[in-house]
Amino acid sequence: MYADAVLSVFSQRYADARDKFISAVETSSIVERVNNIVHPLRGPKNERLFCDIAWAGSPKAKNILVLVSGIHGVEGGVGSAIQSDFVGRHRRLPADVCVVMVHALNPWGFACASRNDHEGIDINRNFVDFDSKLPDSDEAVAIWEKLSKQKDAVEQVGDQREQFDKLSQGQYTKADALYYGGDKPSWSRQTIEQLMTQLKPEKRENVVVIDIHSGLGPYGYGELICDHLPKTAGQKKARELFGPTVTEPALGTSTSGVKHGLHDYFWHQQGDNVCFLTLEFGTFSNQQMLKVLFADQQLQQSGKVDWSDQKTLDIKHAMQDFFCPDETQWQELVLFRGRQVIEMALEGLTANANGR
Repeated sequence: MYADAVLSVFSQRYADARDKFISAVETSSIVERVNNIVHPLRGPKNERLFCDIAWAGSPKAKNILVLVSGIHGVEGGVGSAIQSDFVGRHRRLPADVCVVMVHALNPWGFACASRNDHEGIDINRNFVDFDSKLPDSDEAVAIWEKLSKQKDAVEQVGDQREQFDKLSQGQYTKADALYYGGDKPSWSRQTIEQLMTQLKPEKRENVVVIDIHSGLGPYGYGELICDHLPKTAGQKKARELFGPTVTEPALGTSTSGVKHGLHDYFWHQQGDNVCFLTLEFGTFSNQQMLKVLFADQQLQQSGKVDWSDQKTLDIKHAMQDFFCPDETQWQELVLFRGRQVIEMALEGLTANANGR
């Protein structure tokens, strides 16, 4: 369906993905501002790491579309491809609309083919109030202990939706386990908080955020997940923009369960003019996901990762192949849906800008 040149925006590796994104940004006629935020650590090849934020269209626009990639590190190849494709295809934007692209929000995880950040934090469970009582972690930790001790537990938990949802909802007591939300705001969270001071959602008419992920759901399908509570302004806006394709964990209609500390919740707090959706691209089964995550988690907890060791490379390649398959059919499905969702968002924001 798409030529190889079109699909060349995909890359499993951070350095290649960033090169493609920056190249597209530098030659773009619509990008007006770029912030290159340096990460405190370097990558496995001693390369510098960045979260790059590009503003396409006037930063003063009243209607904002935010596209986020790589909050879960290794998943970054998917969102990066959609962002690079968007910049490369568009020569102009609707009046009074700005598209803000947050590329590789967790650059260390992207570069190191890990879902977590350099402190073992799942960034998408990190948006909680650490000065208040944290969500209960007992059930999630108990399931993790089961995974650690029973050889067949990965198959069992991956196959049982209730167990999988409890494990993946997030936990805050066991730093060496999966879905750990941390004990303080992460570097990536602070980056988003800094962006918010520049964006100033309270001064905009509409802000739509699409956070791009991969791993859950049917192969190649991009599910729009809305974690706004039922009957809120955010839920209403999501349905207005994207119609019946929107799914909602709170109503049990999504492949994702209700979770703690989501990136979504931080944006929800910014006002009723903000609508946040997760665009989740399915890959393979939950059982396969847990297998690759469990292997990577054990590797990360074993001490210093040896990038010259074949076992390390096998684990990292398995992570990349699961979350960003190097398969033409999957890439075509992702690109089609990514373009569709962005155009639907722009159409809705344009209608608002024109007073329709």
